[in-house]
Amino acid sequence: MKGIVFDIDDTLYCRQDKLVKAAETVLGVKIPDWREFIRIYYEKSDVNMEALESGEVSTRDTNGWRYNETFRLLGLPYKQSDGCLAADAYLELQSHMALSEDMEKVLDAFAADPETKLSILTAGESKHQWHKVDMLGLDRWFDRANIIVTGDTPYSKPDIELLSMMESRLGLIPSDIWMIGDNYDKDIAPAVKAGWHSVWINRRGLPPPERRSDIEVFTDDELTEALLKMSCAD
Repeated sequence: MKGIVFDIDDTLYCRQDKLVKAAETVLGVKIPDWREFIRIYYEKSDVNMEALESGEVSTRDTNGWRYNETFRLLGLPYKQSDGCLAADAYLELQSHMALSEDMEKVLDAFAADPETKLSILTAGESKHQWHKVDMLGLDRWFDRANIIVTGDTPYSKPDIELLSMMESRLGLIPSDIWMIGDNYDKDIAPAVKAGWHSVWINRRGLPPPERRSDIEVFTDDELTEALLKMSCAD
């Protein structure tokens, strides 16, 4: 028996293009370096994630602040209200998100194996993340009892207690569990520390850390190829 634990954002689906498109729509400019935009936005996401998970701030206000900080650091012309407008534009784009056909094939392959337990460990505000679960139709592959949203717990990623909770939910030992995620510090590092296996989706081409994941991929095609090989492995 093995457990496959997925993050949602930028793992089961990729949101980077939507984050950039929302900013360009509101500012009326072309983002010159989308990779740098994403780097800063994600860096700011780490700053206020705990307040978001605890419900101290709303997803809209949190994303609005992240956008404005990114605009400021990139030297883009913006008004204070643009951050929340971009957050609204992103939410609209997000409402049309869907899993890729390749990811659906991966999940179908895992779900067809009685020796595999699928689960999700995702960070964010409870209501917002569960809405994504419903919008993406993840009930087709994932038992809701095996989905942990950090906003429903006293913990934030990368707290190792979240992994202990998942081990208990799945009834598996660490060496039988794989973590699939895009954030090395929040997803992969704790998995390595806990003795899990891991697949790191390094879309931004970050330098490899000292403690490596079992598998490192750089694109969605590489990710689905690696996961399909895992689903076929004995």
